[in-house]
Amino acid sequence: MRLEPGSFIDRYEIVTLLGEGAYARTYKARDPRGGGFVVLKVPNPTLVADPAIFGRFRRESEIVRTLDHPGIVRSLDDGFTRSEPYLVLEYIDGENFRRRLGSFEGPVPIELALRWGKELASVLVYMHQHGIVHRDLKPENILVNADDRLKVIDFGTALIEGAKRLTWRHLTENLGTPDYMSPEQIQGERGDERSDMYAWGIMMYEFLTGRVPFGGDNWMAVMAGHLTKNPEPIRKRNPRVPPALEAVVLKAMRRYPEHRYADPSALLADLDELDALDPGSFDLSPEPPMGGIGSVQSSKQIWMLIAIVTAVCVVLAAIIIVLAVTL
Repeated sequence: MRLEPGSFIDRYEIVTLLGEGAYARTYKARDPRGGGFVVLKVPNPTLVADPAIFGRFRRESEIVRTLDHPGIVRSLDDGFTRSEPYLVLEYIDGENFRRRLGSFEGPVPIELALRWGKELASVLVYMHQHGIVHRDLKPENILVNADDRLKVIDFGTALIEGAKRLTWRHLTENLGTPDYMSPEQIQGERGDERSDMYAWGIMMYEFLTGRVPFGGDNWMAVMAGHLTKNPEPIRKRNPRVPPALEAVVLKAMRRYPEHRYADPSALLADLDELDALDPGSFDLSPEPPMGGIGSVQSSKQIWMLIAIVTAVCVVLAAIIIVLAVTL
């Protein structure tokens, strides 16, 4: 059930609904104690009974309480007893980064794109040093304030070092967005620090060219692109991009994790020293396709494969029913 403006959760007065996802809604609320605004992230009540979804909520709560970085939304949890589970986060007076990107007609100006890239790389350095992998880095999970500074939000699919794997059917459906998912995540792996760097590379590619590298008629075609296709060179789409910056971005989004930056600190160092980099020293040769879904070369083939598997399952079910009746 949605909370209506003017209603209360404990001491917080609901102002408006900010958004809703697969497992939670976020509200702008007023805190009478300080008089300012906060954000409440409230799990969907129909899912709270699921041990995995509640474990996910507790993990996110634990993660955001440990983070203190200017590029990450802050937790305002003061430890008081609550009538129901929810997160209290700082309110950012800004807009969703996706909408900000939509305000550009084409690529983002290179100087601004580089500044944003450094901001996000700095966030990755901080998170990874604290044993946290975001795993769903994308414009929709970033806010931008009036000064064009970025704040990473939504740690609902994040991992903390040593955490157990959560199993919840909606997690698989909503883990990452196909445009920014790393190939290893598409193949069902948990993902690690290099998965975040891949998402960083995809976003930088989008900043510099005005579009993501892999498209398609449906999400399966997009995922197949990550696994089978090599991205078109950035400078082919935007010749004004410096060759060294192109090399850094393409290295971050290499298909195989071992070919990417091993540490975001090295990525940030290269961004700070672009003038000293030799683009020819980067191995950006075409990579072979990955297996699994990557062996399928088009969306039509993917749907044909799904149809065949479904037909086989139906036939096997029919055989089992016939045998059960005759025996």
